[in-house]
Amino acid sequence: MTPRGLILWEAPRAEPISARIAIGGDFLPAGKLSLPAGGWRDAARGLSAHFADVAMSFVNLECALDAETLPARPLSGIGTIVSAPADSLDFLAAIESSAVCIANNHIFDFGHAGAVRTRQTLTHRGIVPLGAGGTLRGTPEVFVWQGPGNVRVGFWAAASACRDLATRKSPGVEPATVARALQALTTMKSHGAKLAVALLHAGCLRTSRPDPADVERMDAIARCGFDLVAASHSHRISGAKLLANSDRSPSFCFYGLGSVASGYVASPLEREGLIVVAGLNSRGHLARIEVRPVWLAKTGFGKVPSPETSATILERFRTLSDEIADGTYRRLFYRDLSVGLVRLQLRDTRAAFRNLGLRGIVHKVARLRLRHVRRLVHGVIP
Repeated sequence: MTPRGLILWEAPRAEPISARIAIGGDFLPAGKLSLPAGGWRDAARGLSAHFADVAMSFVNLECALDAETLPARPLSGIGTIVSAPADSLDFLAAIESSAVCIANNHIFDFGHAGAVRTRQTLTHRGIVPLGAGGTLRGTPEVFVWQGPGNVRVGFWAAASACRDLATRKSPGVEPATVARALQALTTMKSHGAKLAVALLHAGCLRTSRPDPADVERMDAIARCGFDLVAASHSHRISGAKLLANSDRSPSFCFYGLGSVASGYVASPLEREGLIVVAGLNSRGHLARIEVRPVWLAKTGFGKVPSPETSATILERFRTLSDEIADGTYRRLFYRDLSVGLVRLQLRDTRAAFRNLGLRGIVHKVARLRLRHVRRLVHGVIP
């Protein structure tokens, strides 16, 4: 333990840390947020201690920007269309975000025009958007951050929990596949990256346990050469796993990081978050991995929790990590989803019909993928 959080791993040979990067979960600057009088930058003050020694951070921007004047796409079920003002990027600037993940299920809430406007707004502020807007004909977009000396870190963003995945013909969200991960890794290495980071939109609402299919996918991406693979989407924290590699330092998978800010909090568990901080040596290699707990206040903005709350969050993180290590998370994942699953699916179908009529039902059925069917089967037949 440290005053900020929990050290998960340190290199066998202690070396000075030249730079620290941070990976956070969802930044959802919409809904029931209470913005302080000082604005968005002031709203980030609660997390300033966690980012005081961080040179660069990477989080998931969970909404479109400046899209309110654009027509929103119709809902094909329950859910919310979300957009935020460009001023919300002051929060990201305060936590040193040079790039953000936009590979998520809300980036196309206002259609292709909304995704384009979001990218333009981010670029105008000097923040690199990653993970949405291209087709599969091109190589995945990556960002290589230049730190001090030989420190170069590559970032890639992709999604599995999303209905807007790109194809060879249609632009969309970057799919989280091993094939695309390998292409992204090759591009990073060609630009001199010594460390590779993937932030994925993956997971499932209403549970802190990861989908077994997502665990397999994330582990495979880590084994193909990524040093850090993290996920957010459930708005809850989950556990982590260290993957030993014979030819390099270990890789780390974090299966749920929760949020750094959100105006939509459906459960006390959605107030918990994690920030992964990687310390890098002068050669740009991993020297330390640390997790720092976050608590979403009533305002919806993250803050450094009290020592007691920090201990509770980190203990939950340890317990969830143990479940992943021994495999019991699989049974618990399907158990969590089975609670009211059929009722939720019926409610979603009724909402789709109210919004779009029979066309909404067709959209709902078209969105069902193998993993959804698997969850339904486990929910009905444990």
